[in-house]
Amino acid sequence: MANLLVTSRCNRNCSFCFARKRLSRTRSDGDSRDMSRDSFNRFIDFLKRSDVHELRLLGGEPTLHPAFEEMVGQAIKEGFRVHVFTNGMMAGRTADFLASYPCDRLSALCNISPQARDTESLKQRREYALAKLGSRVSLGITVTSPDFEFEWLIDVIKRHGLKRRIRIGVAQPIVGEANEYLEPTQYRAVGKALTQMARRCVQEDILIGFDCGLTLCMFSEEEIGVLATCSEGFSCVCRPILDIGPQLDVWHCFPLSEILNTHLESFSTRSEILRHYEKITHPFRSLGCRPECIKCNYLRRGQCTGGCLAHAIKSLNRMPPRLAVEPARAAGEDNRH
Repeated sequence: MANLLVTSRCNRNCSFCFARKRLSRTRSDGDSRDMSRDSFNRFIDFLKRSDVHELRLLGGEPTLHPAFEEMVGQAIKEGFRVHVFTNGMMAGRTADFLASYPCDRLSALCNISPQARDTESLKQRREYALAKLGSRVSLGITVTSPDFEFEWLIDVIKRHGLKRRIRIGVAQPIVGEANEYLEPTQYRAVGKALTQMARRCVQEDILIGFDCGLTLCMFSEEEIGVLATCSEGFSCVCRPILDIGPQLDVWHCFPLSEILNTHLESFSTRSEILRHYEKITHPFRSLGCRPECIKCNYLRRGQCTGGCLAHAIKSLNRMPPRLAVEPARAAGEDNRH
């Protein structure tokens, strides 16, 4: 898929935030904090050319875009399914609007990680939104420590009738930026904690799922067996996510958002961008997130990708450039549409 960052506005300040530098640059460069409707329409056309039928909106906090509701309505009218990445702290009218669409047309992943000091007013907004959206919403958290708590997530799901899924992300480093992230030396302890969480959640008919950047060595063989029956499934992947900013700039994923940027209009389809990033990141793929990865059989056999690529790149003496070399094009070829 490809994620569209429609605004740099956010009403939280999470310590692990993977978008902080990207959001602050938008403000300091004088660019609009919000995607224009023209750029939005260009992205919609890009999805159509790519034969992608889901629009994935994020920010910042995407619901803070002044035209958020109009964008969602337009996309659904044009046949897209809309998925919103949100913190849930949206205006009541926005929650009411989203709740007017059925689950098969609109869904949301609500990250309610506690690593921010939220006001009571914002917490009340989230409670209202979760109550209104119900089963359209899956919860997500970002893990920054092996001793994270999760029982309260079960309570939130049961209280609001949310989808019985919890998405787990491990806080990753941002290349070229300082943020709170989980050191690979802590991965084994986190693996044990995630296995305990999976066992507990399945007792409530709740399955956990995983974002990218995990490693196979985080878990014992017994724990991998537990995850096979108590989660949505576990795989060790690190591949281009493709995030597109308000000015239609493109980056591999948020951990690599400060390097190897390109622009949407240099490409015709999503598959072209994927091939571009697979090619230019290939030299880093064999490094892994720990020194042990170099000789790891899991990595050699392709069973594990060695964790998040950001760890490998941060270990280098020289960072890749901020802007990627533009892909070579045939004479006369023009991707402007």
